Amino acid sequence: MRRGRMWSYLAWQARDFVFERGAPLLIVATLMTFPIIVGLRQIRDTAPPLQGATSARYAIVQLFAEFSLIAVLIGINGVVSSDRVKGYYRFLFSKPVSIPRYYAQAYAVNGVGLVVTAAGVLGAIYAIGYPVFLSRVLLMVGLFYVSLGGMGFLYSTLARFDWVLMGATWGLAQLLRALYPAEQSRGGQVLDVILPPFHQLRDAGLQLARGETADSTTLLWLLGWGVSSFLLGLLILRRRPLAT
Repeated sequence: MRRGRMWSYLAWQARDFVFERGAPLLIVATLMTFPIIVGLRQIRDTAPPLQGATSARYAIVQLFAEFSLIAVLIGINGVVSSDRVKGYYRFLFSKPVSIPRYYAQAYAVNGVGLVVTAAGVLGAIYAIGYPVFLSRVLLMVGLFYVSLGGMGFLYSTLARFDWVLMGATWGLAQLLRALYPAEQSRGGQVLDVILPPFHQLRDAGLQLARGETADSTTLLWLLGWGVSSFLLGLLILRRRPLAT
């Protein structure tokens, strides 16, 4: 497969992101951002500049801590499984195209699309809410996508309802850590190592968004889980026919 042929799919993948994921993202962003913008406009009109800027930064960071999770679920859901369920793979791969490379590119396109969407939300807040453009929250969006989106990509290569598996994994990990705290037993320590570290995802993202120094071990742990899951998904795509 020539590299040029793979790049020819890029525009189609970007279009699919806009039409298939753009509308849900726009709805979620509007519903979540509108109350924040209303509040920020009031702060802009009444609070002193320094206090207003501090309050605006806090509100924006908290907004994106919630938005990032929902945006990733929308951005990664069905990235592989949707083509299998709808039968699109028969058309997409009627020509000699590498399936793993195609979906690796789709994963990258969706990630870039999420970051661009987040930047658009920041621009809307800046324009009609409060004149603060907190670009560091884009790092939080990226962290969420790589770490959590990698697991979503893996599940999408395996099953139709990948978002259900993502939610079940998240919930099960939280439950097991609550039942077997790492500081109280050897089994809890083992579970804390082998379970996905997504209980630390929000805090690590907030640190990045606030410009604080995040714990490097936590970041590597989160990113390692995401990248490993993504690579395992590519291996499955190489070995397992999409028609199964």
